Amino acid sequence: MKKEAILTKTAVIVIADMHINSAVGLCPPIINLDDGGTYHASRTQRWLYSCYTDFWARVSREATGYRKILILDGDLGELDTKRRSVQLITANKSTILSTVRNVLEVASWDALYVVRGTPAHVGKSAWLEEEIGKDYDATQSQKNVHSFYQVRRTVNGKHLDIAHHAGMSGLGWGRSNSANKLISKALWDYKVDRSQPPPDIIDRAHNHIYVPAIGRDNALRCTIEAHFLPCWCGMTEYSYRAGYENVLPSIGGIVHYIEEDGGFVTKLYDYPLEKGKRLWATAL
Repeated sequence: MKKEAILTKTAVIVIADMHINSAVGLCPPIINLDDGGTYHASRTQRWLYSCYTDFWARVSREATGYRKILILDGDLGELDTKRRSVQLITANKSTILSTVRNVLEVASWDALYVVRGTPAHVGKSAWLEEEIGKDYDATQSQKNVHSFYQVRRTVNGKHLDIAHHAGMSGLGWGRSNSANKLISKALWDYKVDRSQPPPDIIDRAHNHIYVPAIGRDNALRCTIEAHFLPCWCGMTEYSYRAGYENVLPSIGGIVHYIEEDGGFVTKLYDYPLEKGKRLWATAL
């Protein structure tokens, strides 16, 4: 006889693109290197880390009484396997793994899911994320595999579809269309190609810019909420080279608070960069 799921209000915490070990990614104030030296976080990294600790303090307060499911949605660390820059703290794998563990000590969860990010950042087959998943006994996607390419789970009757990769328009006015495209594509992929109910919530990362969308299909009587997730990383050398020098990354994470009856609300915890900072202060 199939065991019925126990309904309890659940906070699904989704964070992505931490890029730990990048010189502009998330890291603790001091990292002890294997040669006896130390790495001191930059001003930007100290700010990111203070935002990150504040995020967990706020979530811990507001998720009191909820079962907490943490989903690390890809690009947890930075290996720069393509050697596109020198923006790495260290190439020592042991130090990288211990730094990731150090950062995760701030977090808390009842269940953990690790999503695989981009091989250029986390290695082939996302070995870095798989290793962390094993360390923390994360939920298995299959026997002895502690990471996912895609998480599809149902929480109190709500279907969640969470993965790392999805394309986003490089144009500011096209980003909302990119989020709406996630919804349209999901309706086709699930209803037409699979004859399955579509997800209620779609989360994607990779682009470092937060964009939400809500779509309703009256014929199917369903509403889908989609989110491109914020990140925990500053501007990289690649961002400048790719022509995104004027695009500010979104910093923060989201939490889906899902009640026992399936009702839910999504809360963005954001830490905006200084959009109003004077840009033309320096004269030639």
